[in-house]
Amino acid sequence: MASTEEEINALVHMNIYISKDDIISDAFRTLLELKPNLKIEIAIDLYRNEKVSLWRAAEIGGLSLEEFKEILSFRSIKIESGEINGCT
Repeated sequence: MASTEEEINALVHMNIYISKDDIISDAFRTLLELKPNLKIEIAIDLYRNEKVSLWRAAEIGGLSLEEFKEILSFRSIKIESGEINGCT
């Protein structure tokens, strides 16, 4: 049985993908389509670590701003005061 690494190398060798990074990107996009809740988890982590604004996090999570704020509130995650009304 071939290892995952060997399978990835075969896809690149056969020019189905240009690089391993392309395979990983495609696989990641597919994962997020199959498990959309992961988008929300990513958005929450990015927001908590101040990598994105509240608006951008809601967008990443595929939610409206109000929906995202409700999730943050439910999880007791503080919303920065300047962003409460959607201002960033």
